[in-house]
Amino acid sequence: MPDRLEPGDPQQIGEFWPAGRLGAGGQGVVYDAYGPDGSRVAVKVLHGAQESPRELERMAAEARAAQRVASFCTARILQVRLEPPRPYIVSEYIDGLSLQDTVNGTGDRPGRRFAGDDLHRLGIGVVTALAAIHQARVVHRDLKPGNVMLGPDGPRLIDFGIARVLDTHSATEGGFAGTLRYTAPEVYAGQPAGAEADVFAWGAIMVFAATGEHAFEGWALPEIAHAVRTHDPDLTALPDALRPLVAAALAKDPLARPSARAILAALTRDPREGAGDVQDLVAAGAAQAGLRSRWEPGDPALGKVAEDAYRGLPPHEQSLVPEVFLRCVVPGEDGSLATRPVPAAELADRDDPDEARSLERVVHAFRPLLAVAGERPDEQIVLARPAVLRAWPRLRRWVEDEREGLGVHHRVRQAARTWDGHGRRRGDVLTGAHLDEAVRWATLAGRRPSLNRLERGLLDASTRARTARSRRVRAAAAVLAVTTVVSLTATGWAIRAQRTSADQRDIAASRQLAAQSRQFGGTAPDKAALLAVAAHGIRETPESRAALLSIAANPARGVLRDYRGTPVSVTADRAGRLLAIRNDDHTIALWDVRKQRQIGDFFRLFRPTRPSVAMSVALSPDGRTLAAAGTEVDDDGETVLNRAVRLWDVRTRRPLGDLPVSGRPGSVVFSSDGRSVAVDNGAEVALWDVRTRRRSGPAVAHSRSGNSDFYVVIDARATTVAIGEETGDGPSHAELWDLTTGRRTARFPVRGTVVAVGPGGRTVVTEEHLPSGDRQSVRLWDARTGRQRGGAITSSLSSEVGPFSPDGRVVAIGTQLWEVGGTHVGSIGADVGGPLSVAAFAGENTVVSLGEDGSTEAVRLWDVGVHQPDHRPLRVGRAEEDVVHGLSADGRTLVTDNAMSDGPLALRTWDVAGGRETGRAMRLPAPTAPTALTSPPDSIVVTPDGRVFATGNVYGELRVWDPAARRVFGLEGGPEGRISAMAVSPDGRVLATGGGARGEGTDTSVDGKVQLWDLRTRTLLTERPLFSSGTEVSALAFSPDGGTLAAGIGRTVRLWNVSDRRELTPPIGGISGQAGVLAFGPDDRTLAVATGNSVVLWDVRDRRQIGAPITGHSGPVTALAFSRDGTTLATGGDDHLVNLWNVTDQSRIGAPLAGHTGAVRSLVFNAATTTLTTSDDEATVRRWNIARPADPAAIACSIAGRSLTRAEWAQYVAPGIGYRDVCPSPSQGR
Repeated sequence: MPDRLEPGDPQQIGEFWPAGRLGAGGQGVVYDAYGPDGSRVAVKVLHGAQESPRELERMAAEARAAQRVASFCTARILQVRLEPPRPYIVSEYIDGLSLQDTVNGTGDRPGRRFAGDDLHRLGIGVVTALAAIHQARVVHRDLKPGNVMLGPDGPRLIDFGIARVLDTHSATEGGFAGTLRYTAPEVYAGQPAGAEADVFAWGAIMVFAATGEHAFEGWALPEIAHAVRTHDPDLTALPDALRPLVAAALAKDPLARPSARAILAALTRDPREGAGDVQDLVAAGAAQAGLRSRWEPGDPALGKVAEDAYRGLPPHEQSLVPEVFLRCVVPGEDGSLATRPVPAAELADRDDPDEARSLERVVHAFRPLLAVAGERPDEQIVLARPAVLRAWPRLRRWVEDEREGLGVHHRVRQAARTWDGHGRRRGDVLTGAHLDEAVRWATLAGRRPSLNRLERGLLDASTRARTARSRRVRAAAAVLAVTTVVSLTATGWAIRAQRTSADQRDIAASRQLAAQSRQFGGTAPDKAALLAVAAHGIRETPESRAALLSIAANPARGVLRDYRGTPVSVTADRAGRLLAIRNDDHTIALWDVRKQRQIGDFFRLFRPTRPSVAMSVALSPDGRTLAAAGTEVDDDGETVLNRAVRLWDVRTRRPLGDLPVSGRPGSVVFSSDGRSVAVDNGAEVALWDVRTRRRSGPAVAHSRSGNSDFYVVIDARATTVAIGEETGDGPSHAELWDLTTGRRTARFPVRGTVVAVGPGGRTVVTEEHLPSGDRQSVRLWDARTGRQRGGAITSSLSSEVGPFSPDGRVVAIGTQLWEVGGTHVGSIGADVGGPLSVAAFAGENTVVSLGEDGSTEAVRLWDVGVHQPDHRPLRVGRAEEDVVHGLSADGRTLVTDNAMSDGPLALRTWDVAGGRETGRAMRLPAPTAPTALTSPPDSIVVTPDGRVFATGNVYGELRVWDPAARRVFGLEGGPEGRISAMAVSPDGRVLATGGGARGEGTDTSVDGKVQLWDLRTRTLLTERPLFSSGTEVSALAFSPDGGTLAAGIGRTVRLWNVSDRRELTPPIGGISGQAGVLAFGPDDRTLAVATGNSVVLWDVRDRRQIGAPITGHSGPVTALAFSRDGTTLATGGDDHLVNLWNVTDQSRIGAPLAGHTGAVRSLVFNAATTTLTTSDDEATVRRWNIARPADPAAIACSIAGRSLTRAEWAQYVAPGIGYRDVCPSPSQGR
């Protein structure tokens, strides 16, 4: 299925219902959606264009051009609606993978290469589409593997996002379009991209499909452009019939390339190139490109998923399906449909308990279309994929048949809740026309859904009240005498009822605000913070506490939402109170971080006449002076049109004057005392006195060899400048110069180019592009010794390197934070979609990030002291080498296999807190017989006190190790195959083991035994296994009291009483996949079960699932742990991330903990839940600060920087609750 919808995504787009996200890019978001008739479509919602009529006109012209193309070649355009505020284009949904994903592989699907008939049909399909596109006078201009979809009927071309109509001038306008490696040579030379450029891309695509490699390699535009212009790809992998055609398509001269029509004629064996009707030729090509079988399985439509679930139910439960789904639907007055969460208690309110249980099974059968949120008694059934209302024909028919009745039922349901909530008073029953309408609907034969007990009770009470009303009128005189007595009695009851009603209202409002807070967490941290504080202020609930904690534990500290410019760089003062922001129009703004507002209007250095201006901005450390340097040159780059280096007084906003700098000034940096600025004028770097505006020291020239290819980097304190020649990737020399004396202080060999220098010149950072083309290697160097610190750091080319923290101990590389010794110490933006890079440090613990899309919300603030690891992890293995290890339950002792390479089969023990090895390594004893096995362990478990540990391997060898006695004991009688799971009881006395596959190679049988061992006597406690089957035991876990053992075996979890070895039946079934990891909560009753990417909580006494599955990892969950108080669950994944979850409402606490470089294997909370210890595949152990703040509400208010307005209160808070100033100013107090 596509990615889930995100908070803020629309429930409806015109007449289409989105089911998920297919992708997001520069132009907008593409949704998988369904039309009124259930047809599946792709809807592209455009952003950024609604403010530009000219842009909308251009898109309309492109859409009309795309509609002229034959539909069997491309994704057919079905509808174009470009009116603000939400312009969108609806196109045909192509069910399949892109050629790029097919060749490279995705997830569990391995990549593949095309050959023989498959490659021939692929070539025909793509060139057929090109011939049809060119016939419609359109140039695609972005033809690449990612835009070729392998649909069920052959290849289709998608994304005309940068396509151009041939009969307009837009195809000849300047600038590049498309993907570099598939761009034709003439486009690099500045010529327009015509149909010949599409043919060139077709040739490159055929090379990629056959070999899995790009035809033209390189890491940046100049290198790729050179390869495209000069390199002739190796075509030997192509079959004879294709090779000459691909070679001709890749001709450097566009006039030498055949047309798409000519290639199509050759591939379809049609000798009449240029003869006959081109449409006949295209039709023939489309027929030959059809697939004999699907290359990749398609993504099932929601309707099929729902129908399969429906058909899997027995007839009785099938009849109950409409009861569930129709209660989720609310019809509007205008004929529209909306969805609602259905309280589980509403659905289960039945006379027959068996029917209530059947309804619960129906809900479970329709996951993931239905989800269960919250916990009992407040569970709710939510329609997780509302588009199923359109996608599933059966449900669509039910809704249409019952549309009128659904409105009546909705009114009855609301009235019943009001009646029940007010104590079932006679005054709240239905009367008059409302009662007549309800009775008429309720007595219809075959109507759905049926009434539950509460709703039926309301109708019964309403009918009785109508009958009794006339009697009450006649008896009015008789009861008048006792009215006074009754009213006095009722007064006390009314007050109590009013209080109860207000309490219920406040609790509901608090929960609703908490839920809304979580929705805004990723997009508007300030609003999320305010709603969380409001929820907690109205009524303290578990949900409000979780929302506040999530805000306080998230490093995100706000977004510059009201900023009016488009930022491209940011700098800050030393205290982090003031930001100076440079915009793409070369203006400068000052932003008050605490008050979260811009100070005054924009500054301008000069008004440029051309878009390309080299410019730099700096703030003095005390925030009192602003500096900017910039140069504008003509189109040839020869003549300087404008230049200036200006200083302003921040308080008065008046210019202090310009520095008389010659040349081409482009960089400016303040000294640490703010008295001087270093200015690079394009030829030399020198210090200037801020007060006198005169040069205050000798100049350091850029290059002394006359080489024009050089780099110049000034450190953040303006004490040191790094200068070096660009010699390409590989070895070079870096030179450091003292700006005060003008003398060289260091020269040493480095790899790559210097891109950052730490404060005071102590650390130098270089980057070197890797052969893969889209990655780079970053290295840290000690400027005093010239030696590299730590290993090379691999990052994407888009990762900006720098800045340094004010103390110079940490450097940012993209979104990752590294200690200058080479240790990864944190990150930002793990839960933010889209690229980010750290732009500046604003104080010691706050960083400012910029998004690369240039949007008005691109500037974000982050607290890097929250949920970050310590700067000195315990690392006992080599980088990218897996080390088998075990961590004790108290997180103090680590046991590793063969780490540090101290001979064969050696086990080491480590003190995690001290970061040191304890004692000598223990080795296996020499084998007693020549045929004896001495294989290394592939699993290790440690007793809670760390004194004893056990190991198991693939041959079923079990050993117990006693480091104090320096002895190793073998355990006899274990499984004949692999030891697939182990666990130690909390008292350290009992070892549980599970068996897996026997041997290796062709023997795939499994000895799935579950056994118990006494670790003191090293004897088998279970002469007969607790359980034995042909299924591998995937996980084991003891309850905290040691009384229960849980074992994951296939799709079930079995439970035993440890003391009497009795199995506790029935087992937990209905698990969606294999139980991968297990963990008990401290109540001995809650069991967390990891299956694939999700975790489900179970009550082991009632054998019921608690809440909805917890999802948040992009890979399988590999580790689980509960905090000692049971309020927090930690999950670690194959995606190298750790997530913290609130157990009460299963919401995530803060952002993911990112820092490991391998799958997370161990998680241990300390007793106070202030520290989390984690380990990964490389046996790297990190300790994370997860302490909960004393006053999370105060932190939330500081993030928001304001209080909720009265308009916002009315928008988000339920009626009847008066306005409150949830975040008063400091002078007022909280």
